[in-house]
Amino acid sequence: MHITVVPASPKTGLATIRALLADPRQPTIRGYYRNLSKVPAELAAQHPRFEAVRGDVEDLETLDFAGSDAVFNITPPLYQEGRDIVAHARVVSENVKTAVRKAGVRKVVLLSSVGAQYGSGTGEILSNHAAEVALADAAPEVAFVRCTYFMENWATALETLPAGFFFSTLTPLDFPLPMVAIKDIGLTCADELLTPPSSSPSPIIYELRGPREYTTVDVQQAIAQATGKEIEVRPVEKDGLDAFYAAVFPPSVAKLFAEMNRSFLEGGILALDPEPTKGETKYGKTELGEVIRGLVGVDELD
Repeated sequence: MHITVVPASPKTGLATIRALLADPRQPTIRGYYRNLSKVPAELAAQHPRFEAVRGDVEDLETLDFAGSDAVFNITPPLYQEGRDIVAHARVVSENVKTAVRKAGVRKVVLLSSVGAQYGSGTGEILSNHAAEVALADAAPEVAFVRCTYFMENWATALETLPAGFFFSTLTPLDFPLPMVAIKDIGLTCADELLTPPSSSPSPIIYELRGPREYTTVDVQQAIAQATGKEIEVRPVEKDGLDAFYAAVFPPSVAKLFAEMNRSFLEGGILALDPEPTKGETKYGKTELGEVIRGLVGVDELD
């Protein structure tokens, strides 16, 4: 089989490529990059089953999926002030759909997000909703992999760890949330890409979670175990989310991230989930502690 990953630069793209290259079914893979100098060293070393090509989902003329049995699509984030993330997601997804249809690709797998079924109230997740709407009929078989909160999002905690604390926008601190590791996202998406199209009606929808739910307290304990130091948590309450994100992102982007954050806390639309995903729930095996150890540079506990 021949698999195309577009774009290939996100961490989820690299994880999926790694899983595909390790799979005994031995597919060939083409990865699209806007800048070929950004191809990871492990892939730039001319792996016999991987090809890096220049292409940009914003430029339809650069996308050629000829010979692809399946396409893995990731909606790229947009953090620029004054640009509409939903409109951008719609445009790039339409470009991918046009390229898929032109090449006669039989299967598309979209990396999406929990809550992508909702057309309002979810902030940045609305870009995933736009992508799902655009790609729902892109190929004879389409699969949406709706991922929960990435465990690797806690990498932001590393910035303040030298000062002995980290911020958490997940409140209350004992509030449980489904989380999943990027490694498991890659494994799940690779397996779906390599599974031949079935007779099931499209789009096929999966919700991908980790082995269990976690709280900020779990994160605090995992960091303490990995570093051998007691770490303070500084919670960012709901009413402080706008100011917190405004210190990190441009105003329009900060507003979307604050809305997204509120959507999965108590009382938010994703916590209430009035229209739950109608499809199979899959579970990764990677525990939060393993991811945290990787983030802080500790492979194993002593």
